[in-house]
This record gives sequence, C-alpha cells and structure tokens, in this order.
Amino acid sequence: MKNQDVTAVIALRGWHPAISHTEAVYMFPEASVKRTEARRLLVLQGNCDWSRANLMSGSECVLEAGGIEKWQSIDALLNNIQAINVQNMAVECWRHEGKLPVKTKEIEKRVGELFHNAGSTFNLNNPEKRFGVILDNSAGLVAWGWMTGQGPGKHGWSAMRANKRPFFRPVSIEPRLARAAVNIASGITNGCILDPMCGTGGIVIEAALSNREALAIDFDPVMVEGTKENLAWAGVAATVLRGDSTNCIIPNNVKAVVVDPPYGRNSMGQKGLLEDTITNIVRQVGECRFVIILPTEAVGTNLDEPVKTEFSHPLLTAIQAFEIPVHKSLGRLMIIAEAINK
Repeated sequence: MKNQDVTAVIALRGWHPAISHTEAVYMFPEASVKRTEARRLLVLQGNCDWSRANLMSGSECVLEAGGIEKWQSIDALLNNIQAINVQNMAVECWRHEGKLPVKTKEIEKRVGELFHNAGSTFNLNNPEKRFGVILDNSAGLVAWGWMTGQGPGKHGWSAMRANKRPFFRPVSIEPRLARAAVNIASGITNGCILDPMCGTGGIVIEAALSNREALAIDFDPVMVEGTKENLAWAGVAATVLRGDSTNCIIPNNVKAVVVDPPYGRNSMGQKGLLEDTITNIVRQVGECRFVIILPTEAVGTNLDEPVKTEFSHPLLTAIQAFEIPVHKSLGRLMIIAEAINK
C-alpha cells in the first residue's frame, strides 16, 4: 500500500493481536482497517476520531499524518517525514518483535534535529504533541506519525486486576479482556451495554470506565453487592440489579451484551442457562451484538488469527471466535455474534 493511501497506522500491544485487530475494526467503523505484514501494525484509510485509541485495551497508539514502509536507513526515513514547526513536542522511537539493526536513540536524535531545523521546540517531560517511530522486526517495517494514545509501556492493567478489588473470586475476568469485549460489543453505538451474569463486576467496570452506560444483573445477592462494592472502588457508576437472566425484563436501550457465564464446580449442570439468557434478551431487544466468553480446555498460542467455533444459538449468528490462553489446563473462547429477533 502506498503511503498516500494510508490515513493512519495503529500500533497494537502484543497481548493478543487478533482480538486487538477486531477491537480496532469496531472502534473505527468509518475507516477501512487492513493488516500489514507486521502482526502488530494495521493501516487505516478514512477519517475517524483517533482519540478512541485511548479507550482500547489493544492499542498502543494511532500514528497520524505519517506512513509505513520497509526499513532501509535513517536517511530514507528522514526523507519521508514532513517536518513542521511544532511547539513543545517530543520524539519517541520503540521496537516491536525484536530488533532492526539501528539504535532507537539515534532515530530520536536525528528526527528531533529535523524538527528543530523546522523551528520546533521540545518538552520531553510534558509534550503537547508526540511524534512516534516504530521499528517492527517481524516484517522489517518502520511506521511513523503523530501519536494519539499512550504509546509503548505499561497500560496500568495490573492495578485493575480482579485480585486488587475488595470483592474477588478466582474466576473473575481479566480487565484487558473485559475492555476489549466491551469495545467490540458496543463499538461507537449509543445505548446501554448489558452483563446479564455480572459476577464480580469486571465487565461493567470496564464499560463504565470507557464512559458507557452499563447494566449488571446477577441472581446471587452476594455478587450484586460485591459488584456494587467493586464499582465504588473503581470510582465509576453502573446500574446493578438482582434478577434471573433467563426471564428478567431487559430495557429497550440495551444495544450490546457481554457475558462471561459462571463456570466451575458450582455451575455444572446449568447448560441451558446461557441459551435461555440469550433467548430472553434477544426476544426483548431485537438486534444487538453479543460477545460471549466461554471456558475451554487448554488452547494453543494462536494469537494472530480467529478460530472456528461450533457455538450456535437459533437467535444468533456467530461472526468470529478467538482462543485465549489462561494457563496449562484452562483457556477461554471469545465469540462475537449478531442477534436478530426472529
């Protein structure tokens, strides 16, 4: 793809590129999102609100007004960068998937000199704008542009882990998976996102943290009170109700559903619970998108591609599925499905 055809480049985190790619598709629906030879670099054509990258669990940042090409040399890179006069800027260079034979500090120095010569000033501690350069060894590519999003490094997910919350159960969903599921289910649509079996509240916490209206339901009053406690700990608000997900009333403003059904010793024999819950929701709200997260046996390490799934429901059409390793004896399967009331 020629650089004049590229509006922006999305740099993905390395946790699960396939899920992050799909997350980008739903968060930037106005654009065409295409893969590159690099597993963690996507190119976009179209204009979007790139600040949505700040809500994504799988995005390091978006690079705007730049480009992407095979790595040749620093001089070749500099020839492609259009330096302008920018005040209080910084230059950041980082690597994906190993090392190309060039020093990141040298790139930062040379690119900084290029902008300095154009009249720019620099503020490394608190820049107003950041220019990013990514060296991807997996495909020998370099990408560059103005950064929207945090960039490389820790995102802070460890501080939000379920075991940090006041109310905890060992099977609680991981926050970055919950955020990706919320983003895929809801995208940029208005409306409420529902977790009909909320457990400890990990899904509605991420929905609320991403400024979405959220509704949590659980049959167990202990889980209802625990979810409220965890929401208060996270400093966000959502509606939390006790109810039976198979027959409770679903508000008509629900547009997306994320469900991580209970499993383990106490949940065996509840095989119809999920199916009846889906039926109850779809018959009331009609069209909506589901993200369903199910336990599986240990899975491989296929983090770059979707997988086939045998999941089915008469009111759902499965769109994609992804394997998620957990540990040597457990995995999870994320299923994306569209519901149409019949």
